Amino acid sequence: MVHPAMRLRAVLCLLAAGFVTSCSATPSVIRDEMAATSQVKSGAATIVFFTDFQCPYCRKAHAALAPIVEARRARLRVVVRHVPLPRHPDARGAARAAVCVETLTPALLDDYVHALFESQDISEAACEQLAVERGIDRDRLQRCLADTSTDARVERDLAMFDAVGGDGVPLLYVGRARIDGAPTRSSLEAAVDDAIAGN
Repeated sequence: MVHPAMRLRAVLCLLAAGFVTSCSATPSVIRDEMAATSQVKSGAATIVFFTDFQCPYCRKAHAALAPIVEARRARLRVVVRHVPLPRHPDARGAARAAVCVETLTPALLDDYVHALFESQDISEAACEQLAVERGIDRDRLQRCLADTSTDARVERDLAMFDAVGGDGVPLLYVGRARIDGAPTRSSLEAAVDDAIAGN
């Protein structure tokens, strides 16, 4: 199933090298995520990453983000929101698999997301195998994939993308700063440190 807004816009991966804009009017859905962070990780900054696992520019954004997060893990909460593009045939399946890993064993999500971005094969079978290799029970995973709540979660993520006025991925909110496109590591690191300093 393709989200209606996605059909209308035929969203593509952003080709630009990421550009940062400060958001004086932070969207309410981003403020909600920031509030959730304060409840579970006091003093931490929030990163919301709208992504498609088959998008090469999303992979570049992840590669820039991962070491930054690793070095500051205690001060950050990263929220992955799924925007599988219609032109990427395996993207929705990978998003659904990531939703199930998050549902079944949240602590494994970061490692699984990294594995999806690193893998050259994110077919349904490959996504399932990557999850099993990380300790997810295959039967439980298959039941989750068949559950309508999994697709419903992807649809909520797409609705959130619409709510922030997204028109391409990758799209990140680092604290209140919006970054469209694949950022350089240095620009992303500066935005992350600014967000941490602001908390």
